[in-house]
Amino acid sequence: MQYDTWISENYPTFELCKNKCNEAVRNMVNKFPELQIQVGLANGVLHCWTIDKTGRIVDPTAKQFTGSIDYYLIADRFLQKHEYEPATGCVFLDECIEATKD
Repeated sequence: MQYDTWISENYPTFELCKNKCNEAVRNMVNKFPELQIQVGLANGVLHCWTIDKTGRIVDPTAKQFTGSIDYYLIADRFLQKHEYEPATGCVFLDECIEATKD
């Protein structure tokens, strides 16, 4: 499948997947706009992934997890700047924000 090929070419190893879900999902949705963004928890860790039109999970950084992955959906989109998810205390924002220097 085209998604699996893209993942194998761009995020093929644990090292390249580790803590890269936000970047990977943005890149994947840019390449495949039919995919739907998902934000939530994977094995208890804040994570984002995509689903295809049939609802199948397409997770470009799944290799960072060992064994089976338990997904828990919080939102079906990147969150807006003003939103806050109390369950995790964290958000994936709808736009990248560069850190400002003091």
